[in-house]
Amino acid sequence: MALTKRKTKSTTPDAKRSKFKVDLSGHGGNYEDIDDVPPTIHDEDIESEEDDFNKDDESVEEEEEETLEAKKLRLAREYLSKVQEEDDESDDGSEDDDSVDRVGKRIERDRLRKSGLLQTHLAESILSGVESMRGHVVKTLGEAASTVSPEKYAKAWLDQKYISYHRGHDLTPTCVALSQGGDMAFSGAKDGSVIRWDIEAGKKESYILPAIKNSHAYSEESTLNYRNEREILAVTSSYDDRYLAVGGRDNCVRIFDIRTLGKSGCKPISKMEGHKKAVTSLSFRNRTLDLYSGSEDRCIRRYDLNAMTYVETLYGHQSPVISIDCANKNRPVSVARDRTVRVWKVEEDSHLVFRPGGGIGSAECISAIQDGWFVTGHDDGRLALWREEKKRPVGNVPAAHGNTGAVPRGVMCCDALSMSDVLATGSNDGYLRLWKITTEEKQTGIEALDNIPIHGHINSLAMGPGGKFCVAAVGQEPRLGRWDRVPRAKNRFAIIKLSGNDDGSSSDSD
Repeated sequence: MALTKRKTKSTTPDAKRSKFKVDLSGHGGNYEDIDDVPPTIHDEDIESEEDDFNKDDESVEEEEEETLEAKKLRLAREYLSKVQEEDDESDDGSEDDDSVDRVGKRIERDRLRKSGLLQTHLAESILSGVESMRGHVVKTLGEAASTVSPEKYAKAWLDQKYISYHRGHDLTPTCVALSQGGDMAFSGAKDGSVIRWDIEAGKKESYILPAIKNSHAYSEESTLNYRNEREILAVTSSYDDRYLAVGGRDNCVRIFDIRTLGKSGCKPISKMEGHKKAVTSLSFRNRTLDLYSGSEDRCIRRYDLNAMTYVETLYGHQSPVISIDCANKNRPVSVARDRTVRVWKVEEDSHLVFRPGGGIGSAECISAIQDGWFVTGHDDGRLALWREEKKRPVGNVPAAHGNTGAVPRGVMCCDALSMSDVLATGSNDGYLRLWKITTEEKQTGIEALDNIPIHGHINSLAMGPGGKFCVAAVGQEPRLGRWDRVPRAKNRFAIIKLSGNDDGSSSDSD
C-alpha cells in the first residue's frame, strides 16, 4: 500500500544538522556535520511493493477472465455454426427468417432432449418395421402362411431371428427392466433368481441372485427359505445405471450397485425393510434416485437412494397395490385391486382418485407416458388412456387382446416409451400388441398398430431406447399366481426386434 506524503522542514536556517550517511563501499557508515546547508523541503512518495504485486494479480485475473469468456464465446459460435451447417444441408431454399427459426427450434429440441422432455413420434417407423418383418416371414412360409397355427407362426419369427429366447430361469419369469442406454437388461423369476443380460451379445452375463433349486433351501440373508417365499416380482434400474432395485415375496427391497456386480459377490448394498407383505412393483422417478415400492399391504413406500434411506409411506389404497410408475414430476401413479387409479401429489401431501366406472374390472398394470398422461390395462381386457385433468378415461379399447370364448383376456402388462406415442401390451393370447397413443388436445385416443406372435404368458415388458427393440418376460404361468397355464410355453427371457430411430420426428412443445 502507498504511504502518505511526508514533508520535512528545517525550523532555523542556520541550524547545524547531523546526518547518517551510508557508505556503499562496505566500510560502514559515519557521521558528518553539514554546516550552512540552506533549508529545503523534501516531498517524498513512498510506495510499497504490495501495490506492484496487486496490480500484477489484477492484470492476470483480467486476462484469465477474458480467456474464459472468449472460450465460451468460441464454443457457442462453433455450436451455432454446426447447427447452421446441418440445417443448410436440408435447406429447401426458404428465406433467411425461416432459417433462423429452424436453428432456434433445433437448439430448443436439443435442450428438451437433454432434459428428457422431448416429445418423439415413433409409431409410423415401428409400424413399417414390423410390416417389413412380417413380409419376410410370410414369404418364408409360402402358401402355408394363411393356415399355419399360431404356435408355428411364432416359431417362424424365431427362425428368422426377429425374436430370440434366452434360457436362465427355471420357473416363470415375472419382471424385466432395461438400463438407460439399453445395453443391459435384468429379469426376475418365481425361482428367486435375478439375471443380468447383455442385449447386444444376446447372452446371460451373471446371476445377481441365484435360483432356489429345492422347495425348501437354506438362505443366509433371509429367514424366508421356502421357494415360493423368494419369488421375485419386481425389478427396476435407476436412470444413471447405478442402482438396481429388486422386490418380491420376502417383503423387502434389495438395492444392488450395478457398477460392482460380479466384483463383490453380487451382494446388496442395502436392504429396505418395512413392508408387511409382498413387494409387487417398483419404479424410479425419471432422472432422479427417488424410488417407490408398492406392496400387497396396501402401502406405497418412498426411498431416497442418494442417502439410502426410507422417506415416507403413502396411504390410500384399500386393496393390494399391483403396479406403480412415475414420470418426470414427483407424482407417481398407481393401481390396486380396489378398482381405483391414484395420482400421488407427494409435495402437496395429497392424492387424486380416478375410478374407471361401473362394469370395468380392476387394473393389472399402469404406465406413465409423460407428466399428466398414463395408460392402464385391466383384468377385463380393457385398455384405458387417462389424463390427469379428467376423472374418466379419455380413450378406451375394450377386449384389447381378444376373448377366450365369451370372456375377454386380461391385459397383464404394458409399457409406454417415455415421451413418445408408442405403447406395448402383453397377455396370454399369443401376441405382443403395439399401440399408437395420441395426446393432442383435439384428438386423443388409442389406435392399434400391429402385433408380434409370442407363445406364452407375457408377464412384463420394457421398451428399448428409440423403439428399436423391447424385452419381455415370457412364461407358462401368470405373474402373481398359477390359475392359468399355457401348454408347451417356455420360461424364457425374450428380446423382440422392432424398428425405430433414435431421434424420430419431434414436436417443439414440452
